[in-house]
Amino acid sequence: MTNQIAVNERACAQAIGMSVPWLRKDRRTKRLIPFFRIGTAVRYNIDRVREALATMEEGGQASTTSRSRRAVGVATA
Repeated sequence: MTNQIAVNERACAQAIGMSVPWLRKDRRTKRLIPFFRIGTAVRYNIDRVREALATMEEGGQASTTSRSRRAVGVATA
């Protein structure tokens, strides 16, 4: 991915495997994915987005060992 702290919606959408319109709708409605504004520009902190996705993770096989949760399809640095 990138070492940038803030990325635009196109880069964020690509990183999480969703569309730009989906991100825009999320900003207007559910606000599941964290974002911030700089003037009129919308930016995403990819680390915060990964954390938010990890908290939404569902399903999979139950594990008796402790392991870190990672969102599917999001590259780790």
